[in-house]
Amino acid sequence: MKTRRAFLATAVGASVAATAIAAPKVAEETPALMTCSPASGGKNAKLFPHVIVQDQHKRKAWFYEELIKDKLVLVNFTSSKGENYYPIVENMVKVQEMLEDRLGKDVFMYTITTDPYRDNPETLKVLADKYGAKWQFLSGAPEDIKQVLMSFNARGNLHALSWVGNEKLGRWLNKPSRLHPLYIAESVARLSTGKHYKPYLVRMRSA
Repeated sequence: MKTRRAFLATAVGASVAATAIAAPKVAEETPALMTCSPASGGKNAKLFPHVIVQDQHKRKAWFYEELIKDKLVLVNFTSSKGENYYPIVENMVKVQEMLEDRLGKDVFMYTITTDPYRDNPETLKVLADKYGAKWQFLSGAPEDIKQVLMSFNARGNLHALSWVGNEKLGRWLNKPSRLHPLYIAESVARLSTGKHYKPYLVRMRSA
């Protein structure tokens, strides 16, 4: 538990990108989380619930085992209604453009609805299509989505942080979802391995 609190305390700082080695916090003391067994078989599997989610194309998957485990991911949170008050999808589309052909191959993006009672695959497809988003928008049974949200410490209808994680390495960090897209893409590059690893996409020099 101490490790999880320490990870969340690191929040937004860019220096965390190369060193964060813990996963998002799960409130184990919360009764709602006890209704579903944890995932298994990955670096931080015990921190995530073992639930099925569904994307905007009605494709179902086990959240951790199929979408997170051993992958480099960018996870953010919004809802069809929430986009009217705190829009993030348009900014994430700019990140998508920077990732280019890595998206869906070695980098996977997920938007999880914060309003599973209203958002179904149809409404999320409308939202994705509106902006030309090519990643997966996830919904599911409200009690299951609630547990997924809590595993990222995402509370309330508006959640301002995006999580970048390399679950093969067990490293995670977060960034504000409306931060300049360059810096979000840069976080993905920092948690990448091999030829895609880059500490900086652009080196900023003072005049």
